[in-house]
Amino acid sequence: MKLLKRLKKLMSEDIQPHSPEKMDKIRKDESKKIAIEIHEQNQQMRVSKAIGRSGIKKRHQDCSFDNFVIQNSGQQHALNEAKAFRDDLLNGRACGGFVFAGTPGTGKNHLACAIANQALQQGLSVLVITVAELMLKVRDTYRQDSTISEKELVSFLSNVDFLVIDEFGVQHNTKNERLTLSYIMNERYTLEKPTGVLTNLEGDELVTTLGLTTSDRIMEDCKWVTFNWPSFRTNRRW
Repeated sequence: MKLLKRLKKLMSEDIQPHSPEKMDKIRKDESKKIAIEIHEQNQQMRVSKAIGRSGIKKRHQDCSFDNFVIQNSGQQHALNEAKAFRDDLLNGRACGGFVFAGTPGTGKNHLACAIANQALQQGLSVLVITVAELMLKVRDTYRQDSTISEKELVSFLSNVDFLVIDEFGVQHNTKNERLTLSYIMNERYTLEKPTGVLTNLEGDELVTTLGLTTSDRIMEDCKWVTFNWPSFRTNRRW
């Protein structure tokens, strides 16, 4: 109490020190805030571990813009769009995401993982996952020995800095898949988190898979890039 009195004398009249009760409340509120942050970080770590960290396969861990093969103007355009998205992502500018659409072997994964690799190097959280893998992870949360809940998994997928969903359209397209994907995409839209979609679907087919509302949100601020050249694998130049 004597200390408080001395402080009052030193302070100007318009500044009043907190009472012991107020200070105790501030300490409790701060401790609660820290506890919540630690709990959320632990949740993120558990989910990340369960999913497999970035999800970038060994084949794509060395993918970069420099080793993307350019043989025609379409590939140059795709590279330019990928770089532009990368620049927006790394500089914190609003970027809704992208859709890389085309047949297998045309470099969709290469450019998506080139972006992801650079994002990881800049300290962003990244996940590259196929629809089949995503749904398998969701089903795994129903197991009694699961270390994470479905809510925690979906929250992680909704909040990761950069999410790439591969093989969009290859799934069984069940009601549960559509609902899960739509929920995650809508959450990321609300949180302004960029999402990359790799697919062999056309625009109308994407609407059928996700529904009109979710598709509209994807396309609102999204780069659609068509990969319409022969497979690199077929040509054995990939």
